[in-house]
Amino acid sequence: MDMQCRLVTPTPIQYLGTGPGGQRIYIKRDDLLGFSFGGNKCRIAEVLFQDMREKGCDFFVSYGSRKSNLNRVVGTLCKAEKIPCLVITALEDGEKEDTFNSRILERMEIQSVFCDKSHVRETVEQTLADLREKGYHPYYIYGDSTGKGNEAAVRKAYAAAYEEIWQWEKQNRIYFRQIFHASGTGMTQGGLIAGQRAMREIECHAGGEAITESVAAGISGPPEQIIGISVARNAARGAAEVARFAGVPVDQVCFLDEYLCGGYGTYEEEIERTIEHVMEQYGIPLDPTYTGKAFTGMMKWLETHGNEGDPVLFIHTGGTPLYFDFIGKNMI
Repeated sequence: MDMQCRLVTPTPIQYLGTGPGGQRIYIKRDDLLGFSFGGNKCRIAEVLFQDMREKGCDFFVSYGSRKSNLNRVVGTLCKAEKIPCLVITALEDGEKEDTFNSRILERMEIQSVFCDKSHVRETVEQTLADLREKGYHPYYIYGDSTGKGNEAAVRKAYAAAYEEIWQWEKQNRIYFRQIFHASGTGMTQGGLIAGQRAMREIECHAGGEAITESVAAGISGPPEQIIGISVARNAARGAAEVARFAGVPVDQVCFLDEYLCGGYGTYEEEIERTIEHVMEQYGIPLDPTYTGKAFTGMMKWLETHGNEGDPVLFIHTGGTPLYFDFIGKNMI
């Protein structure tokens, strides 16, 4: 089965209500992509899997934490397609954190290789060498052992998602001032930026009516400001990674680390309240590692920088199993 057939696209955009400064908040439900609990990693896994096939590889090697949504989706996809898969995980203090995502991989009997954070590159290189010795042609999710090489393939995922957003804007004659989302590796934001540039070039070349309407609405330059709310990295490193995936200069990237809350996987009471409010008010699950942190950051940003009446979009990038981790801990 073609991976594209597994995904339910375009994902819906729905109105949530007003923000802290009277902004009109919409949400794009990429948590409803229809495969392995949905989320942005479904789109990314799709293009990576296609790239693997085009390169003639037959063994998928992934990398990430025990919380990783990407590892969950890649593992599920490989299991469905009967492609052998292995996940490399760098452990914090040697401890194997138990999460719903890690349990899903274990139930699917996806192989795991653990290493210390200071030995990731060596572990990747050794793992790929071992697989080649066994006769496989391995595909490493990030390209080479330094994490470079797959940028062109990856950016296709959210360039396509941006096109969905732009088509919705034109159809509904609502043009977002800002697009917010959780930004970690830079893959999602990089794709959005690349997609925005490509669509604007197409529209301008064709004298697109939507460009005229967005200008008439008071929007100059690119129609929306794409804002990544960091879930792990500082602004300098995060923006550099986004720029690498987008293929643009770093000064064209808006990557905010003011709402990082101590680092990856850490959160505070305000984020907990956000998660509870969004579930109680809208029935939508957020998680403290990605979407809950990003949604909280967006609301804080809007308090200071947002304009009354502006339409803004939040992309729900998934992570539902991490929501279950969150409520499980809070029930104990």
